[in-house]
Amino acid sequence: MANEPQIRLLVGDAYRCERALAERVEALRAADPAIERRVLFGDEIDAASLESDLQSASLFALGRHFLLRQIDRAKATKAIAGALEKEIPQETFVTLVARELKGTNTILKTLKKKDAVLSLPPPKGRSVTSAVRDALGAEGISASAEAIRRLVYRNGGDLLGITNEARKLRAYAAESEAVTLTPEMVDEMVFPSAERTVYPFFDRLGERNLREALASLAELRDDPGRLLGGALRHLARLTMVRVVLDQKGPRRSVADALGLPDWMCRRLTAQAKSHSLASLARALRAGVALDVEVKRGEIPPADALMKLTLAATGDT
Repeated sequence: MANEPQIRLLVGDAYRCERALAERVEALRAADPAIERRVLFGDEIDAASLESDLQSASLFALGRHFLLRQIDRAKATKAIAGALEKEIPQETFVTLVARELKGTNTILKTLKKKDAVLSLPPPKGRSVTSAVRDALGAEGISASAEAIRRLVYRNGGDLLGITNEARKLRAYAAESEAVTLTPEMVDEMVFPSAERTVYPFFDRLGERNLREALASLAELRDDPGRLLGGALRHLARLTMVRVVLDQKGPRRSVADALGLPDWMCRRLTAQAKSHSLASLARALRAGVALDVEVKRGEIPPADALMKLTLAATGDT
């Protein structure tokens, strides 16, 4: 069978993980073109079923490849780790993929003992430029240094997204045609990833940083009405965090009290400390009133959003 480890965990940068996965899949198929592949996602894995499947043999193929994506979303990590710890048939291979796993994660600890973890951190500095040039080159595209700089900027350094953009650019040209990417082509054809996320605006709003909130807002091309609703939800969450922080007596953690992920609670807590409960309540009341005015057609959504931004970041 293939000269590949039976179990491999790929953790880190999405682009590098996909590259490593593609190489592993190619090696497995080269050794067994008829290898059966099963794909599962972390939040849908039933540990008992997985253990049974790993121990059994396929009815349709000699070799099997289990691909477990988004393993960082898996719930029963201890049970899944137990299934992976047991011996499996020689012709069975397992690949797990995750963006990030805490050092305390049972799956990570178990696979580290088996020397089955391949850590792939995102490239930094000049390595990003080199990775982008490689991604473009794989599609037969050359590019100037300025074009690459703009491509990285407009995609926020997301190499997987840049790879998709390269394929899109390649599709516009004939198969045999040489393509040279220019800065003008990037500006015209590449959709800025910064326009796809509203969270920097919400975070600056929560930090009461008016200047940066307005700068983030200026980069968005989203519907103002949708942004208004999102800003209200963000302020409501900050208010709940502030209530937890202000409570008397034994204090529960914000994550336990609100049922939100730890990473989100840490971010919201830092922002909530910039406000008093009274100031958040005033901003929320103003936002609800503005939302009602928008729904009645009394004020344009963009104007309402601007008023709420001023109210949430003001010295109230």
